Amino acid sequence: MILIDLNQLLKKIVIEVANENDLTLNEKIIEQVEFEISAEKSRGDFATSCCLKLTKYFKKKPVELAEIIAANLNDKRIENIKIEGPGFINIFISAETKSELLKNIIIEGDKWGITKDYSGRILLEFVSSNPTGPLHVGHGRGAVLGMAIANLLENIGYEVTKEYYVNDAGRQISILTSSVLLNAYVETFETDGTYEGEYIKELAKTFKSNFRELDKKIDFGSLDDDKDIRLDEISKYFKSEFSGAWKEAKKFAVSEILNLIKEDLHNFNIIHDHWFSESSLGTVEDVESDLSKSLKTIKNQGYTYSKDGAEWFKTTEFGDDKDRVLLRENKEPTYYLTDVGYHKNKIDRNFDSYINIFGADHHGYIPRLTAAFDVMKKEHQNIEFLLYQLVNLYEEGVKKTMSTRRGEYFSLNDLREDLGPDVIKFFFLEKKSDHPMDFDIDLAKDESKNNPYFYAQYAYVRCCSILAKSSFDPTVEIDLNEIENCYEITSKAINYPLILQEYALERSPHSLVHFIKDFSATFHSFYEQNPVLSENNVTSNSRLLITSITKLILKNSFKILNVKPLEKM
Repeated sequence: MILIDLNQLLKKIVIEVANENDLTLNEKIIEQVEFEISAEKSRGDFATSCCLKLTKYFKKKPVELAEIIAANLNDKRIENIKIEGPGFINIFISAETKSELLKNIIIEGDKWGITKDYSGRILLEFVSSNPTGPLHVGHGRGAVLGMAIANLLENIGYEVTKEYYVNDAGRQISILTSSVLLNAYVETFETDGTYEGEYIKELAKTFKSNFRELDKKIDFGSLDDDKDIRLDEISKYFKSEFSGAWKEAKKFAVSEILNLIKEDLHNFNIIHDHWFSESSLGTVEDVESDLSKSLKTIKNQGYTYSKDGAEWFKTTEFGDDKDRVLLRENKEPTYYLTDVGYHKNKIDRNFDSYINIFGADHHGYIPRLTAAFDVMKKEHQNIEFLLYQLVNLYEEGVKKTMSTRRGEYFSLNDLREDLGPDVIKFFFLEKKSDHPMDFDIDLAKDESKNNPYFYAQYAYVRCCSILAKSSFDPTVEIDLNEIENCYEITSKAINYPLILQEYALERSPHSLVHFIKDFSATFHSFYEQNPVLSENNVTSNSRLLITSITKLILKNSFKILNVKPLEKM
């Protein structure tokens, strides 16, 4: 990579100049000595402001220091050097060098953009929606985000395991099970608080046909007026009076809904490597369980205390707003202890880094989970959390309903059947994940440059169409002026691996979407102003090189976003 080479040269020169002036620069200062990719042609291909940062150490004016450094920047690939303003150094790479670099990109092909400069094992948890119903579009945003981040991280060398945490225990699963049994065997009941929708009715119908009738009549007796208490009473009744039906209905409902979720994800080409079940965490009574091990670890570190018969974790010592209960007075684990137990299991699997992608409504989980992780982790391990805002769907200016429990929401599968998966992925990733998103269905269907997905795909289609008629010939002469006139395309193409590396380290797939949009728009402008195929073979070959490069960069970028490039539209 030419930028890496130039940065090494720049650092070497600065250290030599420092030695000549009896100065010793620490590593932190040297890290600031680097070139950056110039945003416009007039500023050269690369530029550095390091002289402005170094002036206080060298006790020289930035311009004076820039002149000394520039005089020593000897590299045959550099055609010109300009010092501008208070001491910026702009360097211009020769057209011959750019031409060779572009030809090398063609040779690299699908590998161009892959760097593998980083190493380590990452466990990436994302989606993890309760198996109580099909995925809605909010879950879809988290799913698309997780897959894109996994691809970016793998692109720079990390080994990523993609995991889905299945919440197959707890109160929501009890309500789901009760909802199926009520719909299967009770003619009339209060639906408030239960899971509703056609999928519940279908589950109930199928379950009843398989399990047959119950062995006795259902009689709840007098139920509480409070919705939550009533739901718990119903669950308790089914568990005690119809334990066989309860176990079968729970197993059936969770299994069927998980199959729906997996199918939804597979239809988006979102594949998890591992599905981890909450039920596998065990019980507190079992000393070998993850729940028991996590509780013991935190106790042994001295971060628990007893109060009102419950076991508390001193999470306030880690920045939480209040301490959290791990074990209730009845010795039942809290939801928090279940999450802690899951993270104990993660830690014991010995990954280097753990990334949790949560909906923004889970922001309160971060300090308490970080507290538990920091107490239980090994020295080399770290954790980070990425939050995403939910999606508001609009069609013809009308906002669609998103009520999961009542079963009235617009599911992810509904959206896929209406639009196809790839435009959804592109739109979901276009905005920074922690910003709210209004998804315009009408815009997603629009086949004009107003639709960023369509306009980007159209650039790729144009490349395919041109290259189907004629292809770049590396043996034919190149017009170097053509290369110089395509500054933005050539600059981004040459520096593409480092651009991807930056997006991966920033966890910002939205930046790659904007890169694609800008790159596509630049090619459209190039295409409209420069006929690629002409009678002049040298000119045509030069423009075919630009077209081939554009196709390759777009293809590799779409791949990271998990979007299929279209050769025809």
